[in-house]
Amino acid sequence: MRNERKYKIITLLSLALALLLLGLGVREPFRMATAEYRQHEEYVLKGAQIYAENCVQCHGPYGEGVVGMPLNRAEFRVAPASPAGKEIYAYLFDTIARGREGNAAHYQWVRVKTPEGKDAWMSYTEMPAWLKEHGGPLDEEAVKALTLFIMYDDPSGSQWYMVGDSSKAPIPAADLTPDETGVIPLPDADVPEEVNATAKALLRDLAKTQCLTCHRIGSKGAYIGPDLSQLGLWGIDKEFLVEWIKRASGPNAMPHDERMPIYWSQNRAITSTEIDLSERVVSEGPYYMPAFEDRLTDEEISVIADYLLGLK
Repeated sequence: MRNERKYKIITLLSLALALLLLGLGVREPFRMATAEYRQHEEYVLKGAQIYAENCVQCHGPYGEGVVGMPLNRAEFRVAPASPAGKEIYAYLFDTIARGREGNAAHYQWVRVKTPEGKDAWMSYTEMPAWLKEHGGPLDEEAVKALTLFIMYDDPSGSQWYMVGDSSKAPIPAADLTPDETGVIPLPDADVPEEVNATAKALLRDLAKTQCLTCHRIGSKGAYIGPDLSQLGLWGIDKEFLVEWIKRASGPNAMPHDERMPIYWSQNRAITSTEIDLSERVVSEGPYYMPAFEDRLTDEEISVIADYLLGLK
């Protein structure tokens, strides 16, 4: 009897242990998946912060592309573990780590012909290397976070709205502090004094032009759009700049391939394989450059363009 009772106890304990192990076996993959998901979300949030601090000026707050190529693209939003995702991850990580060729001294665009024979502006501005191993400021974890942020697998591209959330990924504040005379100091451009005076007065009128709330000119302004301090060296002409100021967005916006510079890499224009020029990359968000054709007169836009083109 004693042996039989002992046998039953051992059997029950063995069964309980088996059930416990089975439960752990079932739960463990879920626990690991949950931990992996949380870690991925942490990477994405960290990537949003890094993007806001380092990438906004060239790629835009919503990844729409300014000087650099658009990053808010459906083909990038792929699960990193998938076969396609692994290729995209390697491409983005390597590009961020090593940078891309271009003009290192200042932003530059070049007017070229597309394969269809149409005029287009190509951005030929150097993208610096960001990985410390290649002379940049970021470690591998930071580059990984930035890559996973760009690839965040959400069809709506919701991760880009983290960049505009100052509690999650603060964009550096604008510096609009006036000098001792009470005006925002701006550099003189290589233009007649009358143009300097008129353009500066317009640019200081933040309610009217808003330029300095997004762009830097000299030591003043913000970090949302590209720094305009050397716009005269970019290579663009007045006709294009005037049209860009007038119709950067809105119902009468310039066609996508004229308004948005196409990225230039390895000394050749990348068009069909890099960017679909027939569609906008993203919808217009609150940081999108507004159209000024109804806010400023042609004369005001012309004098601002002359001033900016004179900054070198």
